Amino acid sequence: MIRDPAGTGNIVKFGPDRVREFLNKNNLSLVIRAHECVMDGFERFAGGSLMTVFSATDYCGRHKNAGAVLILKKNFEIIPKLIYPSNVNNHNWIEDEETLKKRPPTPPRWKNSMPRKSYE
Repeated sequence: MIRDPAGTGNIVKFGPDRVREFLNKNNLSLVIRAHECVMDGFERFAGGSLMTVFSATDYCGRHKNAGAVLILKKNFEIIPKLIYPSNVNNHNWIEDEETLKKRPPTPPRWKNSMPRKSYE
């Protein structure tokens, strides 16, 4: 493991040996992680023992990357489905206040969940 190779104070790089060690130590066979932009939407590492999935296409309007979702079948087979940017010239970000004001507010999570029990 190389800690902070660029001197930024925030980066840790690891190799396949660390992935295998983590899996063995935790009695796991696979790690699926997210929130790192990968060009093909998903990426396998360490002989397929670690998968990175990233669903945002054309991240920040400048990466031209595909996105992906992973389908998990009943037999635990993982099937990646790629999502391609619909139009690389079309921005996915809201850049002006007027458009932002037209968006409906995000509903609070509790409104969409099961009713809470009253303990009074």
